[in-house]
Amino acid sequence: MSRHSKLTPSPYPLVSLLSLAAAAVLTFGLSGCGQTAAPEAGKTPPRTVLVASALPAAATGPEFIGEVRAAQRAELAFALPGLVDQVLVEAGDRVRRGQLLATLEAAPGQAQLNAAQAEIQRLQAGLDEARRKQERLRAARERKAASEAEWTAAQTELGMAEAALAAARAQREGQAWNRARAELRAPFDGVVASRQLEIGQAVGSGLPVIAIDGAGRELWVTLPAGLPALAVGQRARLATPQGELDSRLLRLGSRLEAGGAQRAVLALPEQWRVGDTLAVRLLPGQARPASVQIPLRAVQGAADQAASVFRLKADGRTVEQVAVGLGATRGEQVEVLAGLQAGDRVVVAGGHSLAAGALVKPVTALR
Repeated sequence: MSRHSKLTPSPYPLVSLLSLAAAAVLTFGLSGCGQTAAPEAGKTPPRTVLVASALPAAATGPEFIGEVRAAQRAELAFALPGLVDQVLVEAGDRVRRGQLLATLEAAPGQAQLNAAQAEIQRLQAGLDEARRKQERLRAARERKAASEAEWTAAQTELGMAEAALAAARAQREGQAWNRARAELRAPFDGVVASRQLEIGQAVGSGLPVIAIDGAGRELWVTLPAGLPALAVGQRARLATPQGELDSRLLRLGSRLEAGGAQRAVLALPEQWRVGDTLAVRLLPGQARPASVQIPLRAVQGAADQAASVFRLKADGRTVEQVAVGLGATRGEQVEVLAGLQAGDRVVVAGGHSLAAGALVKPVTALR
């Protein structure tokens, strides 16, 4: 080997260095394409938390189911017992005021009425005779032909005859009233809601046998015990197939039903059919602009600690702990009187051991 050949550098070490450099560049490029870089040491990845928005309290409230009823309605009953003679209507028939609906057998009542009339005629004849007798004694008394005792007896007899006739006439009026009560007539224009009698059926006095629904509609709702104080005129929202309707509380039942429940009646438009059911949501009687409602699960703090929630900051990634003033609890929701505004997003789930300033990944539903 010559001396010149010993001084000439070999190309192979240079090729090796270029290959190593290219491999390093390729490895770096792959690490940046489609792959997530490992988190830096000492940093915690954002925690996934379930969030919900605070809603205005006036837009929420307990919801119940009510039944549509006629504002003008009547349950008709016979005043006297008897056998049904005629039934002239069916359920669903439209009727007019004064229309005859059903009758009892008339023979017993008519017989009593005839007897009362005959008694009146007999007593009227006796009264006429007593009056004639008094006139005769008056003339005899003027001629000194009748004693004071006879005159007094005649006056007493006349008074008794007049009283007996008045009693008989009152008896006849009662029998006539009973005879009229053997008929059921519609008290107003409306629709026959139900009919619970048949021809030949024996019915008792005072037992409802025909129901009539008239004008106007109301929504009857049974409210459970424990609701906040209600007041006549309080606002409500009705959920219908055509959308929501405004309503108001017309009246409250004066008596509590089983379990402390209370009957409430709400206003309703005329077009609804009796028997329909509608969902009704009572709105707070005094809605406060700052009052909002959030899920009860979002509230942090033990019984002996002030209540707070974790709220998302404006960046949507960082949480802050906010003290809140709580109001009424309705099911799984709680009213917040102070500390939040409508639209604020609060952590509902995933907030255990969370700290103010922590980074989070908010979601609105858990898969």
